[in-house]
Amino acid sequence: MKGLKTFYICSECEYKSPKWLGKCPKCGAWNAFVEDVEEAAPAASAPKRVSMISTSSDNRAVGFQDLEIPDYMRQGTGLGELDRVLGGGLVHGSVVLLSGEPGIGKSTLLMQICDTLGVSRRVLYISGEESGGQLKLRAKRLGILGKNLFILTETNIEKILKEADTVEPDVMIVDSIQTVYSSAVNSTPGSITQVKESALSFINKAKSDGISVIMVGHVNKEGSIAGPKVLEHMVDAVLYF
Repeated sequence: MKGLKTFYICSECEYKSPKWLGKCPKCGAWNAFVEDVEEAAPAASAPKRVSMISTSSDNRAVGFQDLEIPDYMRQGTGLGELDRVLGGGLVHGSVVLLSGEPGIGKSTLLMQICDTLGVSRRVLYISGEESGGQLKLRAKRLGILGKNLFILTETNIEKILKEADTVEPDVMIVDSIQTVYSSAVNSTPGSITQVKESALSFINKAKSDGISVIMVGHVNKEGSIAGPKVLEHMVDAVLYF
């Protein structure tokens, strides 16, 4: 398609190649290259890739003795087994990657924990795959009232973060990270670059504002979590069904 450039990127180390390679020359991984597409920019005015990590000058080093433990370090989800694997519940400012086969019940489980978390916390549920009506229907089937639960059907990361500043949630649920994209990145939604940049944005938001974030991650045909391998190292915990 005119205006689009196809290349191949290593899912392990993000090495780019104009053609598919069986072995990555940078990290040595086999069969790790996946096809990606980005908008071809004019050579004279090629835009620099923009990272969504905050570079605010407001951050200052703080002495360890001056650090304070939040009033609520962990929050129970209402599901004993989930709390067990999380070490007692969701940690303040943590990012959890939840993955599994399609239809296994990830969205249903997340809707269930919203009911418990909503008793004392504000929850922002970001859906890039289902409409508000579909989510309402699932909640009704599960007997969930949705107290302190806010639904946002959006996929643009800039708009999501802007709305999060308005809602000021304690917990954010992203379903799914593969549907989120940044308009500052010249790549298609779901690509390795978009997934990484969107995840970095949510991680930065979680750490700077003390929000607990749960991101749903799709799996590829091999059964691994789709996107860059580094995504699993960026988060605090990876849960796989």
